[in-house]
Amino acid sequence: MLYAQDLERTSDWYCKNLGFQLGEHQFHDFVELTLDGKYVMHLFKTENKVIVTKPVFSLNTRDIESAHSRLLNNGVEVFPIESYRDHQSFSFKDNEGNMLMISQYI
Repeated sequence: MLYAQDLERTSDWYCKNLGFQLGEHQFHDFVELTLDGKYVMHLFKTENKVIVTKPVFSLNTRDIESAHSRLLNNGVEVFPIESYRDHQSFSFKDNEGNMLMISQYI
């Protein structure tokens, strides 16, 4: 779960940049985000800006270079890809400043 001041703009951002779809549960104070019809997360509306400054979860990809390039080309604030023994990952910020991560495991 993440919180957003502008729920419509932020849910649109997640759909455009990360390929989410809006799920069937959408109300004035939260939306459900899905991938391939499966629940992934909720965005909740908040009046108080609460920014996640460190990634609290990681989304998985099969092609980290492509994911990194796509976000960068979309104007997203993206940090360099880091390599570890068993995976690569990079962090980025959503339109509200929340830090997220994408990883590719070997």
